[in-house]
Amino acid sequence: MKYQKQALLGLIGMCLIASPWLSQLPAQFKTYNSGITIRESEELERIKAEQRAATADKINSLGVMPSFRKLRLRDYLDSFRHNPRPDTTGYLEDETVFVYDSTGKCVGRIEARQWLWKYRFGDACNDSPSLENPDS
Repeated sequence: MKYQKQALLGLIGMCLIASPWLSQLPAQFKTYNSGITIRESEELERIKAEQRAATADKINSLGVMPSFRKLRLRDYLDSFRHNPRPDTTGYLEDETVFVYDSTGKCVGRIEARQWLWKYRFGDACNDSPSLENPDS
């Protein structure tokens, strides 16, 4: 009984000293939880990137190229003044790809890795299929 008042005063003093640290704990929990969430999302993105790289490596090792028959140029409207000149390096020698502007109008074709523009080669769009799916 003799030392209870001193012990109680010491305990209250320690609580006052620790109170700034204890008052910051809820904010630290939020920061910790958001850090864990960010770390998990980054880990998921890293796994997806690794899987995409593995798939690309597998496709390259097999020699299989993705095949498509239509190319849509974004931000280009058909005009005889401006030749869009799409990149032809990714296409095969025996592949024919029809090229469309952003409205779905045929502007030419890529054949044997050569760009055939309809205003220079008149028959470039004669047998072009219609563009049903705007995403292809």
